[in-house]
Amino acid sequence: MGWYDRRSCCVRDVSCGDRRVYLDFEVRRLYCKRCKAVKREQWDWLADNPFYTKRFAYYVGERCRASTIKAIAEELRLDWDTVNSLEKQFMKAQLKKAGMPSPQAIGIDEISIRKGHTYRIVVSDLERQRPIWFGGADRSEASMGLFYEQLGKAKVKKIRLALMDMWKPFRKATQAHAPQAAILWAREVVGAPPAPVALH
Repeated sequence: MGWYDRRSCCVRDVSCGDRRVYLDFEVRRLYCKRCKAVKREQWDWLADNPFYTKRFAYYVGERCRASTIKAIAEELRLDWDTVNSLEKQFMKAQLKKAGMPSPQAIGIDEISIRKGHTYRIVVSDLERQRPIWFGGADRSEASMGLFYEQLGKAKVKKIRLALMDMWKPFRKATQAHAPQAAILWAREVVGAPPAPVALH
């Protein structure tokens, strides 16, 4: 029936030409009698990072498809970590929209999400030439195993080829979950199709 308190917020939206656009609005906090707690009003058009709109996050994600995080950060005058977090939100939305596919040939690689050797794993469908999974806590065998668990046993059995670099945890996880898949070593996995090195 009312609000507990309120404050003004300012978030960045997609630019109009060469002009930056900011939205200024009020956010209320409401007292919930049922759980006896004060809760913040939720807005579904805000990004996971509350200083930007979801529309801006998706714009950044689209731009990162054709350029590096560093270049986009300089262009939009944002720091590297902000662009990285907005791109991750965009990637998660795209993966959710695409649904879990049933690939026969996959490419496995890792990307650094921040300084200090913090990694996440990216798995791509090589036939459709698009990423299908982004996750894990690092680039360990356990994190790689999460992909196969989420894909499901029936779809894992359909994998015939796994392209990866010579990182041992990726190989061990693949051999444990998809023993029928041939493993192809490559110098690079993300991006253009790499030159094969050896077939295991």
